[in-house]
Amino acid sequence: MKTFTLCLLTLFSVLLLAPPTTLRAADVPAKKPNIVFIYSDDQPLRAMGSVDPFFSTPNIDRLAKESVVFDNAFVTTAICAVSRASFFTGQHSLRHGIASFEKPLSSAQIKQTYSGLLRQAGYRTAFLGKYAIGTPETAPRQLCLPKDQFDLWYGFPQALSYSQIVDGKKRYVTSVMEEKAISFLRENPPDQPFLLILALPEPHGQSGPWNYRDPDFQLAPPPGPPRRPKTMNQSALDRLPPAIRQSRNDTGFKAYEAGYEKYMATVRDYTARTDLAVGRVLQALKDLKLETNTVVIFTSDNGSMWGAHGLSGKWNMYEESIRVPLMIRDPRLSASARGQRSQMALNIDIAPTIVALAGLSVPSAMQGINLLPILSDPKLPTRADWYYEHDVGTKSQGKPLPRCEGVRTERWKYIRYKDTKPLQEELFDLHNDPLEDHNLAKEKTHAATLAKMSARCDELRKALR
Repeated sequence: MKTFTLCLLTLFSVLLLAPPTTLRAADVPAKKPNIVFIYSDDQPLRAMGSVDPFFSTPNIDRLAKESVVFDNAFVTTAICAVSRASFFTGQHSLRHGIASFEKPLSSAQIKQTYSGLLRQAGYRTAFLGKYAIGTPETAPRQLCLPKDQFDLWYGFPQALSYSQIVDGKKRYVTSVMEEKAISFLRENPPDQPFLLILALPEPHGQSGPWNYRDPDFQLAPPPGPPRRPKTMNQSALDRLPPAIRQSRNDTGFKAYEAGYEKYMATVRDYTARTDLAVGRVLQALKDLKLETNTVVIFTSDNGSMWGAHGLSGKWNMYEESIRVPLMIRDPRLSASARGQRSQMALNIDIAPTIVALAGLSVPSAMQGINLLPILSDPKLPTRADWYYEHDVGTKSQGKPLPRCEGVRTERWKYIRYKDTKPLQEELFDLHNDPLEDHNLAKEKTHAATLAKMSARCDELRKALR
């Protein structure tokens, strides 16, 4: 175990401290690349037409075909505020300290985000959409909505309304975002590189204050009813630890099951609206002759259960909650370099990758991995495991969010539920049980694996602070 740990830590040190890997000289233009980073809200890997035909995402699917696609992309905490802070800082929540909706990043932290570093290096920067790190009612507004840290700002807190009043007219918020994004691209000085961040609010809009549809967007009916997860049944729910069954993930299975088709139809509509926004920005890059020197990154801040294990929401460490799309289209790469990558990539990898794309040194405080070398070398080894944590509380009434932590390797997943006595744990063999339907934590034949994964969880938590 000591030898394995030493080797793994050595690998992390090499990956995290090495200077940014450059592409082949023949592929790199003299001019710094422009960067467009688009991320959706609550979009699991399933919500792509190429994965599930129920969904209509032709633009995202086309982008994937033109990109390097990470088939094993995850978030280190499945909740908006924390995951978005990890995007910006390249850090686990243990280090950046965002563990609530109320707390913002500090001024010093914002300056060390990828957007702050690129702006200091001469990039023109824009942020459009849901920022959601900090609550202006309880913390300094300039930190919760840091418009002075961008050249163009059209950002919103967590409670983003899909309807906005612009020039006296009711507008769908994403339509306004698209227009501002395209104007930013059109007006950018030709000799200045840009960073455009488009934080789309969809498909997080199935209920509550978000539930307003784009009146100008019409989607053709789906090819059939939505696919129901194989674990969407009462018995799968009953097998879960009490910590999950008593959490906010369990919103009442019978009621959720009864309204599933209507719920998923709304999800499908909002996901398609996400796709339209992606398509419009990609078309603008082409029309403005910017695409040959613009890197496009697309992902989501977390997934969503959508009935798997009889659950709704996210927050937990199950695959539907933590696994997201991730694709990087770099026009400087040859067509042969496009395609799938099996290495595990995380949301904390976005910041160091963007910093490296800009030709800057990756700060040692960033805990993610620069993914650029993997774009060129599909066989390059990266991390062997990674740490997950969800320690976020909520002031809203009702059941609590599930507080948990764990470790995922390519084969094994270990989950520990905090503050449970006796300790509630889960252990899944993902090779033989990809649906995570058979908890092995109490089986004697897997006691050694359980102990090893539990110890690794403690080890990673201490190392990541």
